[in-house]
Amino acid sequence: MNPLNKHLSTLSTAQRISLLLLCLLLLAAGIYSCLLQQRLVNPLLAPLDDRATAALQRSLVLSSASFATARLIDRGIAFVSEAEVGVGVASVKPGQFLKPLQDMAVRYSDLMVLAMTSVGLQLFLLEFGKVAALPLFGSGILLSAALLLLGPAGWRSSCTALLRIFIALLLVIRIGVPLAAFGVAELSDWVLEPQRLAAEAALSGETAALQRVDQPLQNGDEGSFSWLRQMAAQANDMFAAVKSFSDNMVEKLIQLIVVYSLQTLIFPLLSLWLLWHLGRWFVRRPLPALPAATSTAAAA
Repeated sequence: MNPLNKHLSTLSTAQRISLLLLCLLLLAAGIYSCLLQQRLVNPLLAPLDDRATAALQRSLVLSSASFATARLIDRGIAFVSEAEVGVGVASVKPGQFLKPLQDMAVRYSDLMVLAMTSVGLQLFLLEFGKVAALPLFGSGILLSAALLLLGPAGWRSSCTALLRIFIALLLVIRIGVPLAAFGVAELSDWVLEPQRLAAEAALSGETAALQRVDQPLQNGDEGSFSWLRQMAAQANDMFAAVKSFSDNMVEKLIQLIVVYSLQTLIFPLLSLWLLWHLGRWFVRRPLPALPAATSTAAAA
């Protein structure tokens, strides 16, 4: 038995409760004065928070750029199809020829919206953990611990469960979420980054021509026939640019869909699932049996 346990064993039940209440008061003073959060917890976890935030912001930038690329592909194909029909060039129907690529681009852009939403939610949880997790869940811990010490014996089970829930929430939000975000980023860089770079390089190279072709605007000084001729020329340019896509563009889009699904959806959801089950295990694991004398004294 170490000296601390030996000293605690010499104290009466009332003295132990008084000592625990004093510790709760000191903890409450540290929480509500923000000294514990600003001077200890946040500086201690600052390296992890910074790495997690940087990784999530990088994922948000990449998702936004990929969404813009997907919308560019969809806009280009739609413009080519509509322009060919509008000027009466019925010999070529690019909409049917490029429909699989357009459908894949639409699905890719929808996935990027989900990816940006997922990353934004993780960034919100990171900021929430840094600012409000300790005051909010710390208050629940203090209240549950006070009820456990001072409340009736019949409340013990419920108060213990509440105390464990608040502790689990604090640990998951303040430590688990940034740790999971950093771990997902490191795993993605190690496993998925080469495939993502290769696919996006190929896709960016093929869409470079699309960025130089814009739909013409009608000038009030020119007639409708002149505008239609400009639109036909632009449509032909756009069709040539889209047609220059290699046959593996759909394959590249599928690769990017898989990469971003793993990086921004599956891996984060899997990490949150693991954190959820760790929290459930912490809340539901059996408590050690209390000494009979202490239980009797507390009940009295």
